[in-house]
Amino acid sequence: MNQLPLSVWEGIQSYVWHIFYASTFCFLLELVRPANNHSIISRVRGAYFWLVYIVITATFFAVFNRFWTSMGLHPLITVKLGWLSASEYFPLKVLGWSAAAVTAAMISEFFYYWFHRLQHSNSFLWRFHAVHHSLREMNAWNNNHHFTEEIVRVPFIVLPTSLFLQPDPGYVPAIIYVVLRMQGQFEHSSTKFNLGILRYIIADNKYHRIHHSLEHQHWNKNFGSFTPLWDMIFGTARFPQKKEWPNVGLPEICEPKTLSDFLWRPFRKQSLSATRRAYGISLDEG
Repeated sequence: MNQLPLSVWEGIQSYVWHIFYASTFCFLLELVRPANNHSIISRVRGAYFWLVYIVITATFFAVFNRFWTSMGLHPLITVKLGWLSASEYFPLKVLGWSAAAVTAAMISEFFYYWFHRLQHSNSFLWRFHAVHHSLREMNAWNNNHHFTEEIVRVPFIVLPTSLFLQPDPGYVPAIIYVVLRMQGQFEHSSTKFNLGILRYIIADNKYHRIHHSLEHQHWNKNFGSFTPLWDMIFGTARFPQKKEWPNVGLPEICEPKTLSDFLWRPFRKQSLSATRRAYGISLDEG
């Protein structure tokens, strides 16, 4: 276990760097073409919560990955996608690299899609996910999930993709992954820049904002994070109109303003009934 502290530190560095470049780039887009005027306080507070989130998450996965690797398990099905970039013609090879990475993400997102739907229908999981949905000033820096969500994804996403179905994009240049990994921050950003017609392949900020909308007609729509593919297949897609940019958050519930509230809100008994009433959805007693 002597390598564990090093694994934790490397995980923290990698995660911090990813959030920093992605959020900073999207923040610049928000400055150039803002969709909302958000306070500096919300951005600084969001960055602070991100740092705490990253430390907890990186520590957990350093331990988990060590254990999981030692098991020596392999997926039942591996979807090979390297053939997409087999062309000798460089422009087609670049297109193939991008297609392989996007397709791999779409396949993996099948499991995220159903996990996300469960978060909205199971009262226990909703306690934690509601912290993310309570954001009123949602932007490139202020878009934190509760730290437990990454951990809870293990049985619903990590294990299925590790044991059952795992996409293999083959060799893909790191720069493509750098760009694609920005999508998670971009979809929460508050800028008028968007992907336009490309949002039918990769979800953008306008598409995902519908999912966070305060308007009743938008509830329980757009569960996909990276792609709208599974929403379209399972009938939960709701593509935004040209000038549609709804307010977001949860009625009568404010986003966390202190670290204590961010960390402990889901564990407080009143959180369950309050978020149930606010979001107006039918939850089981799970």
